[in-house]
Amino acid sequence: MGSLPKIKNHNLKVQIMRAFAEGAAKVGARTVVQESRELVNARLAVILGWVGMNFSGPHIYFRQDIINHQHTIGGRVMPIDGSCFKFSSQGDLWLRYSLDSVFYNQGFYANAGANGSKWGAVSKSLGLTLEPWRFSGNHILICLQRDSGWNAKGFDQTIWLEKTLKIIRSQSSRPIVIRPHPANKVDWNPLLRKYANISISNSVQRSLQDDVRNAHCSVFYNSSSSVASVLAGVPVFVSDESAVTHAVANLNTRDIESPLMTDRTQWLNELAACHWTMEHSLTGDIYNHFLPHLPS
Repeated sequence: MGSLPKIKNHNLKVQIMRAFAEGAAKVGARTVVQESRELVNARLAVILGWVGMNFSGPHIYFRQDIINHQHTIGGRVMPIDGSCFKFSSQGDLWLRYSLDSVFYNQGFYANAGANGSKWGAVSKSLGLTLEPWRFSGNHILICLQRDSGWNAKGFDQTIWLEKTLKIIRSQSSRPIVIRPHPANKVDWNPLLRKYANISISNSVQRSLQDDVRNAHCSVFYNSSSSVASVLAGVPVFVSDESAVTHAVANLNTRDIESPLMTDRTQWLNELAACHWTMEHSLTGDIYNHFLPHLPS
């Protein structure tokens, strides 16, 4: 619990943590719910969130201590992370559970070769569908992200954006729509004077789906929001190998006018298999899923 900024029983994050402990205990695990910021020797340490390149706050320092401690004693860490389908505001709360990292190319999800049953559940719960790849569209959508989050890995978003715009403009004259992260209070309007045919989306009032609609393609650094574009059938470009869409994305923005459109079926089955609801947690299903991969 010390990995959280505040510990109050009505807090949803606290409920998520307690649900995992309750479910694990139901299926035979000995659980310790530790509310103080003291390290406990355990085969599995469950935390909510991860650690970025730059961080502050005692709960974040404690997360780093937990990660280091588990590595030292040969235990594993289970970070609970947000859903890749969070752009849909309907239905159940789905979260990602993994071992040892929140980054999709580093964490262990025990999801290799997953069938379509979990995607079927996610799809039904959230009202999502996988649309065919679209071969027509108008604008190029560039989606920014929180450069202070752990996904950003300390990258300089302004430099990344300038480089991306320069490459895209060398290959295409299409309209470009820049979608800032709603939580980032940065004025990107000076870019309008540097590049032609560019607009800034009001991401506070417009949904991601609104901006993806009628896009020729979308461009991301590594945000999980790129999943919305892939599901909509809009080709995606990503810059970082930890992006959850990396396996079905384009990697070179010089190909902006001729993006590849690969098969997404198994990728989506495996991505959905990373996601679990509170009910899965309470029944011990998540713990049992990872149990074979925990140290004795």
